[in-house]
Amino acid sequence: MHIHLRVKRWVIWWIYVGVICGAIAAVNLLGHNLTHAQDRLLILLGLAHWLLGGIVCWAFDGVKVEQRKATPRQPVQKPVRPTYSTEHHPASDFLLPGRRRSLLPWKH
Repeated sequence: MHIHLRVKRWVIWWIYVGVICGAIAAVNLLGHNLTHAQDRLLILLGLAHWLLGGIVCWAFDGVKVEQRKATPRQPVQKPVRPTYSTEHHPASDFLLPGRRRSLLPWKH
């Protein structure tokens, strides 16, 4: 079972911006002495970014999951070869040019 995930370019950029801003927010939360209100504000901004990104991606079909369409296999047809009993040659194919001598041996 093959599944194709179609992702538009702007969705990738949205993810990049979210990861970079999330890393900056994590450094600020862990490294600086922020107040409780500032911590909550940073977390809410991050959640809003991912929530709005998800809603926008859903609304504009930014990510599509498609199953690979199975094409019906056609049976392999063998090439038709002419059989010797049905192959036709005119009598002139068996004569040498010029003196009209036969290529085939005499039957009597």
